Amino acid sequence: MSGGDSKNVGASSIRATRCAILILTVGACLSREHRACAASVPLATDILPSGVPLPVPAPGFVQPPEDSSTELLGNAGGARDWLTRQGVRVTIQDVEELWGLVSGGLHPGPTYDGMTAVAVALNTQQAFGWQGGLLNVSALQIRGRSLTNERLGALNAVSGYDVGRSTRLFELWYGQSLFHNHLDIRVGSIDLDTEFLVSQNASFFMNASFGWPLSTSSNLYSGGPSWPFSAVGARVKWTPAYPVVLMGAITDDNPTRGPFYSNVSPTVRDPTGTLFSTSGGTLFMGEAQLWLDMAKRLGGKDAPALPGTWKVGGLYDTGRFPDQRYDNQGNLLASSNSTGVPRYHRGNWMAYALIDQMIWSKEKESGKTINLFVRTTVSNGDRNRFCLEVQSGFTFDELLPGRPDDTIGIAWGASIYGREANRNAHDAVRLGTSVPYQLRPEHHIELTYQAAVTPYLILQPDFQYFLNVGGVNRDPDTGRSARNSVVTGLNMTTTF
Repeated sequence: MSGGDSKNVGASSIRATRCAILILTVGACLSREHRACAASVPLATDILPSGVPLPVPAPGFVQPPEDSSTELLGNAGGARDWLTRQGVRVTIQDVEELWGLVSGGLHPGPTYDGMTAVAVALNTQQAFGWQGGLLNVSALQIRGRSLTNERLGALNAVSGYDVGRSTRLFELWYGQSLFHNHLDIRVGSIDLDTEFLVSQNASFFMNASFGWPLSTSSNLYSGGPSWPFSAVGARVKWTPAYPVVLMGAITDDNPTRGPFYSNVSPTVRDPTGTLFSTSGGTLFMGEAQLWLDMAKRLGGKDAPALPGTWKVGGLYDTGRFPDQRYDNQGNLLASSNSTGVPRYHRGNWMAYALIDQMIWSKEKESGKTINLFVRTTVSNGDRNRFCLEVQSGFTFDELLPGRPDDTIGIAWGASIYGREANRNAHDAVRLGTSVPYQLRPEHHIELTYQAAVTPYLILQPDFQYFLNVGGVNRDPDTGRSARNSVVTGLNMTTTF
């Protein structure tokens, strides 16, 4: 999911105006007379982990006027207008999902999950005259069962909402814009995946890996400060010159205060989101963003705009991370003589690159576009189970006649094991402590269609195909061959 530089709007309103906003944004960003504007108010969709296409949060992003017709409750009898005058913005989102494992996996059958989220933002200038300040608090109620764990057995969850039941605080932070909005600072309990390592085109897809990828959710404690978890820390966003944005964050690296390996789910360990852990290591994260219009570079000033976002970044965690091959006595973990307790290393790192690029537009100011995203991550090979991850996909806006607000997308992702994880698997087979098996990259392909039924109601049927489910050719415990799997689902998102 992408972080926002705009006022909150309904998800369907974002989709309906997305292409026009992109064109206007890039034009503004490249204008010599344009002035900087750092993020201050998060997007309404920051509380949604997947299934929502987001506009590019460029330095000069200007949101269209708020429209209560894009919300089910409308003006709520005048309550929204009154709250707005007091500087208060309330966002309510509800998600209902039905999933079914059609073939392969562990146990074919249906599963339900759902989520209701509430976010409240207080503009301090409107409330009591303090310029540039914003207080933001949000909460989640997550329900249902996990198709991924109970039926599929895959590494990559079929949905961002497939995280376990809980009713919890999500984020609680204060933000301050400084120096004519060139600098924006947030302090509190923050979720990094609303702004870092995120592709707005990938956010359209349902599979959780297209939001916060497997290389972070599996390689960090409790998956790191990502939905539905936040961590105590601070984020700085600086717009030094167009079209460049620089971001940095420092947070606690262990949102739920648990061990790296645990049979207890993170949502069970911290069911309310109020631990505010400061134990463990420190997570440092940085990202540089470049906003550009490829059309002007390739086709001249009269060509239809092709806005894009190019990002590079990385993280470093000062915590202790388990070796994938050796135990704390120097023996092979796969050996029958192993203590079963891995050797721990101090520190961990990951680097990434990401491209979000519109590659075709029918004509100037047209909403009929084709967009591409590519994201790759690279991690340390001896202390991370996954050392390489690659994802790519296309989204097609206004492809169907008479459906200007609908989007179709197709995407693929693969998660590659690290060298020591592969050697550990070979050790287990060689030493006879496991049935013969091999680690293989898990591939997932997704085809999805998002339909705006009303300005406040979105339906999104989804199809996913998994190869090498669980990242193995056969189960190392049972010897059962891993079968490719087909998953279908339906997401319904309502903005109140």
